Amino acid sequence: MLHWIKDPSAQFALIGALLFAINSAFQGDQAADTEDIIVSEARIQHLAGIFERGWQRPPEPAELQGLIDDFVREEVLYREAVKMGLDRDDTVIRRRLRMKMELLARDLVNAIEPAEQVLRDYHQRHIQKYTQPAQYSFEQIFLNSDQRPQVAEDARMVLTKLTAGGNPRKLGDNSLLQFEMESASVERIDRQFGADFSQQLLELPDNEWSGPLTSAYGEHLVKISARQPRRETEFSEVRAEVLRDWQQQEQNKILQTQYETLRDNYRIQISAASTTAMSSEASR
Repeated sequence: MLHWIKDPSAQFALIGALLFAINSAFQGDQAADTEDIIVSEARIQHLAGIFERGWQRPPEPAELQGLIDDFVREEVLYREAVKMGLDRDDTVIRRRLRMKMELLARDLVNAIEPAEQVLRDYHQRHIQKYTQPAQYSFEQIFLNSDQRPQVAEDARMVLTKLTAGGNPRKLGDNSLLQFEMESASVERIDRQFGADFSQQLLELPDNEWSGPLTSAYGEHLVKISARQPRRETEFSEVRAEVLRDWQQQEQNKILQTQYETLRDNYRIQISAASTTAMSSEASR
């Protein structure tokens, strides 16, 4: 972690310098166009480690030699393929290399540990994202309005039976809707019962059967057992989530800066004729 640099702008400047230094180093290696293939001790240990993770034992000497031979074979064929241009115009290879470039930037950004105040400020600027929606725990009895011409009258009759101690699970019509919901958010409630059903719960009393309420499926009698109002979370409750979100935001900034800087090394020419034809086709 970059504890020793507290200013995020300085941290990102350092990251940018590292990215471009790495890019220059790779370009320098390519310019040398060396024919040397060096299988270092670190590479051999890496190959042996992969084998051991897969087979749960270290490789025998002959097996290790086989791994080394296979690596050399792969390296030779890879270099020759690049010389022949076989990596060009290959969508899978292009996307894989793009992903590796972006992962390099992300790994460097993840090494940053921002000052606590930076995260607190981010939390406040995006407080809506970290706000807990209202939640309800309730039971509901479904009355199928398609099968009940006098559904309002039927609802009053069911309420009378409930007051007299009737079993709520035996008083409604069959449906796939849940009889009971526990600590359900308003979003979840509306997904199950239809848009704005949760709004009808606002004025209902607690711990008594009320209704009918109208859903996308019919009418409902509802008994609310508990409710939790919409609440803004404290920073300490969501610090880990805030850190992930902040890092993602900064990663996107770094990736865009990296792209724009590297793009300046190229002359981009886009055929005006082809773009005009595509625009005409899209407007039809």
